[in-house]
Parts: sequence; structure tokens; C-alpha cells
Amino acid sequence: MGDSIEFRAEKKRARLHDPRRGFAAVEVESEVRFDPLTGNSARICHFAYNDTRPPDLAEMAAATRTECPFCPERIEAVTPRFPEELIAGGRLRRGGAVVFPNLFPYDDVSGVAAMCPEHFFAMDAVPTQAIVDGLAAARDFLRIAAAGVAGGAGYGIVTWNYMPASGGSQVHPHMQVVATASVPNALRRELAAAEAWLARRGRPFAAELLEAERDGPRWIGEEGGIAWLAPFAPSGLLGDAAAVFAGRAAVTELTDADIAAFANGLVRVLRGLAAQGLWSFNLCLMPDAFGRRPRRHALTARLLPRFYLNPRLHVSDVAYMHLLLEERFSMTYPEDVAARLREAWSASQEH
Repeated sequence: MGDSIEFRAEKKRARLHDPRRGFAAVEVESEVRFDPLTGNSARICHFAYNDTRPPDLAEMAAATRTECPFCPERIEAVTPRFPEELIAGGRLRRGGAVVFPNLFPYDDVSGVAAMCPEHFFAMDAVPTQAIVDGLAAARDFLRIAAAGVAGGAGYGIVTWNYMPASGGSQVHPHMQVVATASVPNALRRELAAAEAWLARRGRPFAAELLEAERDGPRWIGEEGGIAWLAPFAPSGLLGDAAAVFAGRAAVTELTDADIAAFANGLVRVLRGLAAQGLWSFNLCLMPDAFGRRPRRHALTARLLPRFYLNPRLHVSDVAYMHLLLEERFSMTYPEDVAARLREAWSASQEH
């Protein structure tokens, strides 16, 4: 079954005279890969980068703690409330998580889920329970909001920007929760490709992808029917990871068991990234529309490590190629990313 998906790549070779080798003539190899669903290209290039040392995170946490709007002593006074007709009491609570409106909303229904009372956790110490509470609260909120968006045919987007390199404006762990009728561009293109795939082949892309990738060089692990792998066409400079929720199409369909299994897997992957010196990430759950039938798309979580390319100059890891050309660019091969995270996954299971 593994040959049902084409994993297409093109090798590139640049010729130059290298001053590090006395200006000897050399060839430098790079690669262009194509996403097997959308056809979007991604470049894998060699790049001189060896510094993933995090800044002083404890100092950053302490400096932001006294004015954090999401900490328990301020959250009631400084965060907004939803209208009573949407959420009784104005805020939704689940365990240690609280969902309230985004003061600077992205859409008609735009919330923030403060995931826990604690202000800061290092990436290798994020508690499973904080993820469980945050995602469960986001799911519960989207279940309430769904009916009021596009007649129940909207989309529920959940994202997590962790630490400043990701674009996160607050250190305190929090997720963005948006119910929208305006599907974002990348998701719109992916869903259109999934629709075409299903029409052409009679099976959802996710089912074929998991068959092709299972136990292969890009496979990381699986728990509770949620499979983790490194995408063939990477998205970030240091690669990325994806979790595929087999049998689920939207966040609103997740059971408590699904959320617990996902949280366990995410904690393992975060520990694996932290072991490499990484300290920031973006996470996005890519859904289909609420209640969509037939099942063309499986809910997928995309995890992208973020960092400063040059920490002394605060150089971003995103530039013209990502933002203006919409071309992904990575300095590492997905197979190497998966090997490192697979090792961390196994080590976490043993303990």
C-alpha cells in the first residue's frame, strides 16, 4: 500500500569555489520536495547554523509575571467577558483553563484559552494536564459557538504560540480559539486538495498517508489512534511534526480520551525538541468544517519549532521565502527530525 502516494523530490546541485577550501570547486546539494496532497513545494538546504541555546527563560518569566493578564490574581479584572447569551457568566472554565474573548479579535467569535494558573513552564516541563485542560476548554467553547457560525458549517481553529520566537505576546501558556466562516488560506487549499483526492481515489488522503508512512523513516509514534510523523515536505527551518487524528475531522469531535492521548504525545515531542536546545513553537489544529460529511479530511495538528536564527541580533527564522514567495525552507531532513523525536518518544514511554 505504501506505493499509493508519490513522495516526489528533485535534487539540486550548485557549483561554486569555496573559500573555506582554498577556493576549490565544489558542488553543494539541496532538494525540493513536493507535498503529496497539495503539491506545495518545500526546499531543504544546507545552512551554517549551530546555536539553539535558549535565552534566560527563568528571567523572562519573572520579568513578565507581575503584569501578566492571564495569571489568577488579574484574570478576572483585566480580561473581557463573552455576552451572557453565548457563555453564561461570561467565561468558560474547564479544570485549570479559562476561555474568554480576545480583546483584539480575529473574527466574530475569537477567544483565548489561558491553559492553567501557572505563569510559565519550560518546554520540557509542560504538564500534560495543562494541555488537556486547555484543549478540552477550547473544544467545549467551540461546541457552544459552532451553531452561531455559518449556520453550523463554520470552522473551529485552535492554535498555540509558545514563547516570543513564535510570535506569542504572552509567556503565560494560552491558546487562540476561533470559530469562523472564513477558512484560512492554507487550510482552504488543503481541504480543496483533500476533496479532489477523495473524488479521484475513493479514499481519504489521511488513510493512505498513514498506510504509506507507518513505521517508516518519518514515523514518530502513535497513541490512542493519534499518529505522529514528520511531514515529507517540511514547513520550518528545523523541520516540523504532525499528529493525525484518525476518525476525527474537527476539534469539536474530540473525546476526552482523544485529548488525553494527544496531550501525552505532544509532551513527548516537546521534550524531544527541548533536548535539542529548542524553546519555542507554533501549534495549529487544522480541521474540516463542523459536522462535515463525507469525511474528506482528518483533523491534523501541525507543530513547528521556532527560534532566532541569530540570537544576538534577534534574527527571525522566517523571511522572504516563507512570507512573500510562500515557499517552505528547511535546514534539516524530515527523516532526521523523525529519528530524533522517535528516540525521545521511546525514552518517554520507558519512563
